Amino acid sequence: MITNRNVRLEERNGNLHVRPHGQFCVKTAEIMAAMMSNSYRGKGNIFIHTKLITQVSPDSREMFNEMVGTLGLPRKSIYLMGETGKDICHDEGRVIVPKARKTGHRCGGNCANCSCKNRLQ
Repeated sequence: MITNRNVRLEERNGNLHVRPHGQFCVKTAEIMAAMMSNSYRGKGNIFIHTKLITQVSPDSREMFNEMVGTLGLPRKSIYLMGETGKDICHDEGRVIVPKARKTGHRCGGNCANCSCKNRLQ
């Protein structure tokens, strides 16, 4: 795992996982792209998890897009995970926004004093 003040990077299952946090500004975009370039081995995908980004500065998207091109990172292998990914996605990027999970009681009717057991029958 490689860590910077605003970016954490780790490799798992042949993929690179990048976790920026805090404000995503021009400097963060430069640092993140440079870290990705230094760590990407040419195989697998790059997943950028955006959940911990608190704010996106206006020029950071353009800087990230420029750095991805300049450093020769594989645009089609970069996936931005989370709603904030839409704000920083480069030109050919892909954003994955998971569906919200349903909250509440989930069981098969086997818990003690189960109120949903009668509904399953």
